[in-house]
Amino acid sequence: MSMVRYLILRTLIFVGCLALTWLLGLRDREEQLLAVVIAAVASLVISAVVLKPFRQQASADIAERVDRRVERKREKAARSDEAVEDAELRRPAGDVDEGGSDSDFR
Repeated sequence: MSMVRYLILRTLIFVGCLALTWLLGLRDREEQLLAVVIAAVASLVISAVVLKPFRQQASADIAERVDRRVERKREKAARSDEAVEDAELRRPAGDVDEGGSDSDFR
């Protein structure tokens, strides 16, 4: 949720900067690209300073999600490893894989 909040705030800052360039007189078709570039640079600087706590919170949320996903994958791999080991322990001692035995080489 914090990532969405950060994105919305960042977009609002850009739109505000773009409106400011329009109010300052960059309205002609030839000046539109210049207005967008100025608004982008200004919003980047403003966002870096003003939105720092929101960006840090969003980053922490993303890191937490990644950590949870990695932990779930580890748990899943551990469970599957345990299942393979249990299956091998339950197999009778005389039961041998026929495809992988060394008895073919005499």
